[in-house]
Amino acid sequence: MELDYFEYSKLEPDEVVSLGSYGDTPDCQELIIPEGIKQIGENAFRGFANLRSVHLPRSLERIAPSAFAECANLTRVVMQHGIMEIGDEAFSSCSSLTGVTIPDSVKRIGEGAFEGCASLSYLKLSESVGIIGAGAFAFCFNLTSVTIPDSCELLEFNAFASCFSLEDVKLSDNMPLIDDSTFEGCRSLRIVDMPRKLRRIGRRAFGGCTSLVSLILPYGTESIGLDAFANCTSLARIAIPKGMRELEDLDVFSGCDSLDEISYGGSREMLENITRGRAITFLDSSLKPKTPKINCMDLKDEI
Repeated sequence: MELDYFEYSKLEPDEVVSLGSYGDTPDCQELIIPEGIKQIGENAFRGFANLRSVHLPRSLERIAPSAFAECANLTRVVMQHGIMEIGDEAFSSCSSLTGVTIPDSVKRIGEGAFEGCASLSYLKLSESVGIIGAGAFAFCFNLTSVTIPDSCELLEFNAFASCFSLEDVKLSDNMPLIDDSTFEGCRSLRIVDMPRKLRRIGRRAFGGCTSLVSLILPYGTESIGLDAFANCTSLARIAIPKGMRELEDLDVFSGCDSLDEISYGGSREMLENITRGRAITFLDSSLKPKTPKINCMDLKDEI
């Protein structure tokens, strides 16, 4: 029977690499953790400046919070199938880490797990991951492409915030929510493949995505949060489905200087119900009011 991440306190001491088990010495550059170890303990290798490479065993089931945080010269980590959880901030601020393949056994990636991994340019996510925590990959400045597998149902807020080089994203079809600030500040983002089951786009979810030119929201999307697309200065076209029920504020497109036309799948009457009869008006980046043209398509069916 597999352990879940609430049961690790039951592990025997010799199954855990704990803080103090290894020293940060010049000899500790290429580290091979032996088979039989099931957990890398909290802060076990935190701040090890000499550590360059880590090979983890097949027996490992969990990497605890901050286990390898702030290992500034760590460039390579080899993970084996069997790991089920990567804890909060486990590899945060590993600024030399260039690529990560997360085994398909991993079900949870914790908050800030790889936050601040500024050199990370390659990421392969587990095909079993269900939760990716808040800020998990924030400030990964060199990451260019991300595919969130369909196993993932929750991508928490700030997950990829300020990934300045991120250009294209394929989101899990089973995510009903794009959480607050998930992609805020991703200034190179051009392509977003939206979830089929999307219901809500959170506040500032795409704020400051200045390279985003067009976006089609899937049928079933019901709510767009405050400033969801704020300062998307290149956004020229957006399609909103007729099932939309709420624009949290009519200024959801503030600073969208290029947005001249919005396609809406419903009728003019349906749109007026959403906006309470008010025009969709926002302030552009020069703080001048702007009212885009609304093209009401009055579609009978959407799939």
